[in-house]
Amino acid sequence: MSDLHDVARYVFINDENELRSGWRVLLFFLCLFLVAALLSGLGNAVAILFPSIAFIFVAPAGADSSTPSQFISLVFFPLSNLVAAGIASAICARLLERRSLGSVGYKLHKGYLRDFVLGSPMGAATLAIAVGITASAGAVSFNVQTREWAPWLSGFLFGLLFFVIAAAAEELIFRGFPFQALAHNQSGATAIVITALLFSLAHLTNPGASVLSSINTFLAGIWLGVACLLTRSLWLPTALHWSWNFAMVFIFGLPVSGLTELSRLSWLRGVVGEPAWLSGGSYGPEAGVAATFALLLSTLAIWKSGLFTASEDMLIAIRHGKPQPAIVSINPAGPEPAEPESALRVTDQDYD
Repeated sequence: MSDLHDVARYVFINDENELRSGWRVLLFFLCLFLVAALLSGLGNAVAILFPSIAFIFVAPAGADSSTPSQFISLVFFPLSNLVAAGIASAICARLLERRSLGSVGYKLHKGYLRDFVLGSPMGAATLAIAVGITASAGAVSFNVQTREWAPWLSGFLFGLLFFVIAAAAEELIFRGFPFQALAHNQSGATAIVITALLFSLAHLTNPGASVLSSINTFLAGIWLGVACLLTRSLWLPTALHWSWNFAMVFIFGLPVSGLTELSRLSWLRGVVGEPAWLSGGSYGPEAGVAATFALLLSTLAIWKSGLFTASEDMLIAIRHGKPQPAIVSINPAGPEPAEPESALRVTDQDYD
């Protein structure tokens, strides 16, 4: 009986008296699924009780959706994903690792705004490199879709709102709690590769997905994972993520991961040509080798630039709390002495 207990403890519990990282990641996705299902059920109930707003909870069918109600519906789905991911992250961080929700990635740590402000043009520039290579080879051309300021401004504002929310949701799901759990108990490289693989698998069902699009999505996961590992937060990867998608749709009018629902918002209208292995075809630039080159180049630049490091307050925030003893005893000699300040210092070795 004792041997069975020891085996079970070895399989499930690590040296820190926590569930092993793989089980914590699995529990996170299970919690995410349950919370998302609950929110979906609540949305359906609201739609039945209040038919006048039922359109919010129904995804618009077809491409080029442009009515206000369709746009509201489009924003609702990434927003619901963000809420579900936030709830699942808060539950798992608190119960499994005794940390706060902010420590999962969106803590307002020192330098968070700098990471976001620097990362946003870098994401758009990375996409522009891929599009520039494709355009120079004649595999894509552009027409101006709108010259009026009102549609341009409305498209800009809606695209900004939509893509920031969508990027924040995906980053919280893939490079939030799961990434941190793997990095804490395995290694940074393991966390990057596994979450990049999950990120790629999540896009397999997108329209026009191919082997090359899956490879590029995996490389995008590596790109975003490196940004997350360097800063230990989600501000930089979110900035890279949203601006890549925003530039692809709003500036160039190209499909984003095979989706074209927001094409009417774009300033330009991209016309994809041959060869598809370069342009990405109907899936968009993410299925072309130009994006492969741009992602590899940008990943190397971010990694080697020295522009991004983890702030001390973020390193402290991601530390796991100590588990409480099963039986609380009273020490007759009084409380234990406080831990010396030097013991609270964070070193890089603690997070290798």
